[in-house]
Amino acid sequence: VGAAAFVTATLTLRPLRRAVALRHLRRPYWAETLEQRVSNLWQLTLVGLRDAGFCARAGEQPEELARRVRVDGVGACAQVLERARHGLGLDDGDLLAMAAAAELAYRAARTRLSIFARAAASVRWPLA
Repeated sequence: VGAAAFVTATLTLRPLRRAVALRHLRRPYWAETLEQRVSNLWQLTLVGLRDAGFCARAGEQPEELARRVRVDGVGACAQVLERARHGLGLDDGDLLAMAAAAELAYRAARTRLSIFARAAASVRWPLA
């Protein structure tokens, strides 16, 4: 009975946990550096791709992933992420572009999902 209650509680709370995590990736609850915000938006992109069944391979660079999956917005996200990783100067315009591209990629990847796949994604953990 205890195990059944634990599983029920876990499956019930996962969608809430996912919603909180996705909200933080889009708009952090606390102040974060520009590089961390870019990283959060890349994680949002990866969550959408994972929901659609795409997983990054070990050692695969972001631009390679973008070429392989061919989902709108992933290429733009990968370019900004690479610039952030290599310290090539980012500004607020880059962050806005990254946010728009990450949201586009997340939604574009998830448009392919059936209702059953969306339900499965809502309880999957970890997200990416």
